[in-house]
Amino acid sequence: MFRGIHLLSIDAKGRVKIPIRHQDQVAKICSGQMVLSIHPDDPCLVLYPLPDWQQLERKIGDLPSLNVHSKKLSRKLIGHACECELDKIGRILLPTSHKNYANLTNKAILSGQGTSFEIWDESSWKEQIKKLERLSIQIEVPEEILKLSL
Repeated sequence: MFRGIHLLSIDAKGRVKIPIRHQDQVAKICSGQMVLSIHPDDPCLVLYPLPDWQQLERKIGDLPSLNVHSKKLSRKLIGHACECELDKIGRILLPTSHKNYANLTNKAILSGQGTSFEIWDESSWKEQIKKLERLSIQIEVPEEILKLSL
């Protein structure tokens, strides 16, 4: 499971280094083979180990192809997907198109999301957290969350 938030530097070639504690997990799960894409709804990137990505692709492929939401999801998520592999020191290259989509320049937030990561521009991440706080006050808490015990 990928957990936690990490501040990463983006080098001059557009690479980010995955934290060492996650590099070990990535090596076990997929031998460093990952898939990077854009998030279909938020201005960030998503990074999956290849087996988890393939599972997600199958689920998307099973959706009705003529449904507008299915098309949007497929075209954005799968259409922008690119395979990447951790190099010898645990870095991945962020394509320029992907960096532009997520407004990434020098610093990025890597946020573990269980089986995947999100990669955010640092200021966009902070704004997103504030936005979620504001929205959560306006929207009723779903019953599934109310049943959750921490």
